[in-house]
Amino acid sequence: MAIILDHLAFYPNGLDWWTGRGLLYVSAAEGFFLISGIVLGIVRGSKLIDKPFLHVTSLLLKRALQLYITAIVLMFFFTFVGWLFMDNPGLKAGIRLPTENIWDIIKGALTFEYIYGWADYLRLYAIFILASPIAMWLLRNKLWYVVMGISLFIWTQFHNSTLETAELSQVYSWQLIFFGGLTIGFHWNNIKRWWENVRLPIRKAITISTVSLAAVTMVASFVLVHGEEFIGSSARFLTDINTAIEPLFNKEELPMTRIALFMIWFGASFWLFTRFEAPIKRWFGWLLLPFGHNSLYVYTMHAILVFFVHLLIKDPTGSWVVNFLLSVTGVMLVWLAVRYKVLMKIIPR
Repeated sequence: MAIILDHLAFYPNGLDWWTGRGLLYVSAAEGFFLISGIVLGIVRGSKLIDKPFLHVTSLLLKRALQLYITAIVLMFFFTFVGWLFMDNPGLKAGIRLPTENIWDIIKGALTFEYIYGWADYLRLYAIFILASPIAMWLLRNKLWYVVMGISLFIWTQFHNSTLETAELSQVYSWQLIFFGGLTIGFHWNNIKRWWENVRLPIRKAITISTVSLAAVTMVASFVLVHGEEFIGSSARFLTDINTAIEPLFNKEELPMTRIALFMIWFGASFWLFTRFEAPIKRWFGWLLLPFGHNSLYVYTMHAILVFFVHLLIKDPTGSWVVNFLLSVTGVMLVWLAVRYKVLMKIIPR
């Protein structure tokens, strides 16, 4: 939901406090990748530990191919449709021009050297899942430290490198979150047992410290990023501070400062949803559970929605009420797509 709201970008909308407009020092995307890795580690790792490795490999490669095809089709779709709206101010930036050599565009799309649209992270999923059989074999042979060692080495050597664009270089940096999640998911039951065996006072101290630190840093991040807008020009110094420290939390490079802050925020959020799971499911399960059960489908459908909404409405309105209604309408349109299984037979879930 946060990703949908941030990409629609109809702010202010009354929900700014929750999403941070996607501009805080950690975004919802990191959580999306970590959870995806955890789920893959559970359903294709520990749950299939007694199945032949070739069976697991075939499932992973089939999924990688499915996501690769989906990513490529969406890139071509957004590009070709975008050519019909080249003069539209709401057209997403970064599109290759129709005057360019079509074969160069096709080659760039097939090799992921050209990415365009609102579903560009699918390419990362395709690449990471393609490499997952190697990680899964190592995990099956109790070599989790080798998986994390390789992942850390790639991150250390290449996370701040720049391919054609910084966005393309995310393949080096964001793999650390995904394969970290994969390793956690593979050992999920063991981690749960370990945590339950930790003495209660220690667990409470760790939980309280994590949640408190997350709350303080979340507020601090929001104030530094948005303080001048809400307080006025007298808070210009907040913007200056943000400008100075923002490189420490670069989204594409994913430096260790951003990873550390993400783990604190994710840990606190995980505790929050676990602690209040019953009322959250009771009040919001009708919306959140279909989104969670069909996360990649939701991500794909939201990309199509955002692309066309921006062509119709380029900028947010001056009224937060209207922005709120537009934002909620966007979320509900995606929910309706899930409810009535629109294109669900061809779009990965």
